[in-house]
Amino acid sequence: MKILSLIISPLLFVACDDAPAPLVEVAAVAVQHEAPAAVPVAAVQQPVTQVTRGSHHFEDATIVSDEQLKNYYIEMDCEIEGKPIGTMTFELWADAAPIHVRNFLRYADEGLYDTRKYHRILRDFMIQGGSSDNTGAGAGVHGQIQAEFSNEHERRHRYGVLSMARGGNPNSASSQYFVITDSYNPSVKNLDGQYSSFGIMVNGVAVLEQMADIKCTNNPMGGEPSNPTQTATVKTCRVVEGAVPQFDDIVRRPLPDIGDEPEYIRIQHILISFKGTRTTATRTQEEAEALAAEVLKRAQAGEDFSSLVMEFTDDPGGKDTTPKGAYAMLNTGRHNEESDKLSAEIQKEAMELQIALRARIDSKEITLEQATAEFAESSKGLRARLSAIQWLPRGRMVPGFGDIGFNLKVAEIGVSNFSKTDSPFGWHIIKRYE
Repeated sequence: MKILSLIISPLLFVACDDAPAPLVEVAAVAVQHEAPAAVPVAAVQQPVTQVTRGSHHFEDATIVSDEQLKNYYIEMDCEIEGKPIGTMTFELWADAAPIHVRNFLRYADEGLYDTRKYHRILRDFMIQGGSSDNTGAGAGVHGQIQAEFSNEHERRHRYGVLSMARGGNPNSASSQYFVITDSYNPSVKNLDGQYSSFGIMVNGVAVLEQMADIKCTNNPMGGEPSNPTQTATVKTCRVVEGAVPQFDDIVRRPLPDIGDEPEYIRIQHILISFKGTRTTATRTQEEAEALAAEVLKRAQAGEDFSSLVMEFTDDPGGKDTTPKGAYAMLNTGRHNEESDKLSAEIQKEAMELQIALRARIDSKEITLEQATAEFAESSKGLRARLSAIQWLPRGRMVPGFGDIGFNLKVAEIGVSNFSKTDSPFGWHIIKRYE
């Protein structure tokens, strides 16, 4: 289910067989994801019996009972651009989520997950695959399954957890699944009780990291930066019978080396955009480039930056912050626990509001257009609260934004020039103030 940004999504209530998206974004002009790396660790293998394709009948509980589901696990051999990068191994929680485990084993055993792409990648959130048509629109052939949501600590969504995508109906999961790539994102915390987790990766951190690190461009339908620029594929998804091997791999997101860069910064920002970049700007690209050069010159000459923000920024939320155009940013892999907690609470409120409005749409009480307008008005207070406390991970910003900001000294001013991949909204003029 794609529950999109409070600010950037005109398609907020469109449901599809999809994993959840970050619920609340302050940065309507700066959403992207970053990349750490990891070193693979050899596994201590135990004897197993491999299953030939389609040899089990997981659809029939008289052949494979719920109790027997615990005797299987999953191996995914992965590739990027056709080059093997290793194997991810998943333990399945058959006791807690037998419906989802059976469903996943069935599709894997029948070969549906072979040669399937991870069509949606969000560095600080999840990678999503299992679409039967490799586009994100495809569902499985065996219909939808009943939800098995949980708020239990053991099934919480966290790094490496395997969970099932769904549409607006809680009982609409089919074949698409996602793997969590960050434990701290507030949006991850809000998946508990809303999406059915049914397993966890026990080996393959290096593999998951390489796929999560793939640079992405904006999805033209939803606006999120989730379209991979390289093809990440599960070449083979194997059902394996036997005890899950014992591995030395530590399943957590590696903390990347940020060198001499600061762990956090506070900046002010002016966006100079142009027509066609998902902002309301109407100027041409050439006009935007000339204006950006002029504004940068004036800022570097000492003009009041807040005044320049109010006069020129095309960032839709830039004039509502204190100081004007402000962002608080965390460097790669760094977190602020208090901010994460408060952000999660605000996002939960946003989700509850969205669910209530969706119910009113389904009952024909209001139209999609009315719901979108009501959400925009009702969420103003949520946006204001969020902007006051939220630290944005560098990975949620377009690359150029962070590349400039984290290399400025306090009081310095720089610019991230327009680039279709690194700065797709236009020119970002950035002043670091902390």
